[in-house]
Amino acid sequence: MASVIDARQEEIAEEFAMFGDWMEKYEHIISLGKELAPLDDADRVDDNLIKGCQSRVWLAAKKGDQGHVVFHADS
Repeated sequence: MASVIDARQEEIAEEFAMFGDWMEKYEHIISLGKELAPLDDADRVDDNLIKGCQSRVWLAAKKGDQGHVVFHADS
């Protein structure tokens, strides 16, 4: 039996498989990023800054209500 993570991973792989080239995949990632809720100012710290990205990207992980890990990001 597949886990929830395996199922979601397959959904994401199928979603990106429909794009013809890397530029289309990149543009899709950018459009998904624009849909994110704003990151709290308290999470814009150096420890959450992704090193090596072309732009400044912050990624914060927090424990959700049901014990899940919830990621918040902004660039």
